[in-house]
Amino acid sequence: MTGTKKFIYKVFLLGAIIIGSVWVFNKIYIAQTYPYEYLGGMLNDKHALAQKTPSPKVLWVGGSSGSFGINSDSLQKNLDLPVVNMSFIAPLGTYFLLNDALKEVKKGDKVFVSTEYDIEKYSTPQVIYSAVDYYPEGSIYIEKDTTIVDFIGHRVKHKLANVSKLFWNVFSKNDAVNANIEDNTSVYFRSAFSPKGDIISHVNNTPKKVDFFLFPRAPINYSKQIDDLNYFVGEVRKRGAEVYYVFPPLAESTYNYGKVAVESVEKQLNEKLNCNILGTAKDFVRKDSSFFDSFYHLKPAGRDHNTEQILELYKQTQTKR
Repeated sequence: MTGTKKFIYKVFLLGAIIIGSVWVFNKIYIAQTYPYEYLGGMLNDKHALAQKTPSPKVLWVGGSSGSFGINSDSLQKNLDLPVVNMSFIAPLGTYFLLNDALKEVKKGDKVFVSTEYDIEKYSTPQVIYSAVDYYPEGSIYIEKDTTIVDFIGHRVKHKLANVSKLFWNVFSKNDAVNANIEDNTSVYFRSAFSPKGDIISHVNNTPKKVDFFLFPRAPINYSKQIDDLNYFVGEVRKRGAEVYYVFPPLAESTYNYGKVAVESVEKQLNEKLNCNILGTAKDFVRKDSSFFDSFYHLKPAGRDHNTEQILELYKQTQTKR
């Protein structure tokens, strides 16, 4: 074997060792974090809950404003149907959230869908790849990369980030491992939810400082999100279920700051969305003091008030029939 061939052989061997090591470390990281990972809990446990809940049932679909924003026990009591809160996180995007939720819609269900104003159609790479680590079924919702460089780059970056987090977990304390609902510090961990899917881990915790102005001010083009919503509405109806749109709760300061953005989304929804919309965007504006760690995440008392508002608006749609 010539010197050049030996060099090429060693390069390929080294590359294979590196790739194999990264692959193994990723498998170790996912297995290690699966029992307490927040994303894993949301995506797997909520689907499991929906699958064991008989229809007719109520499904709540959307981003984390829904996880923090409703009291499923109250909904169940008032609607006399079992409730499953399927809300995940807005960074997954409408394409993921809505198509994935369709798996759990059955004949006779009542579906409430709520999307944040600044949600995108597709997830960001760092979020979607993390989700797919724990929920492989979600891989079909990844936006197609435009170039092979992007395709490889996104995946390599994510795998290396997992390796970094694996070693960080080895040499530091990970509070999520022992987190529980009763403690007064932890919020985002796998068992942070009620038996119906509401996040309740923040009940005993001190609210965090919220940046109420980290929000768009210019009009938002919501056309792609509405396309996803209308496809969802059509598929829900094909399955023999009802669907209603609900505006997300929003802090008063955020609403005032981004009123143009909010009103632009509301106008597009009213003009183009093919289902009943409960109330107006302003109906769901709450005092700043009602929010926990984001202008979308309500404190427990706030979610109770939000649920009462939703029920009242829903009842109005039933009396008009």
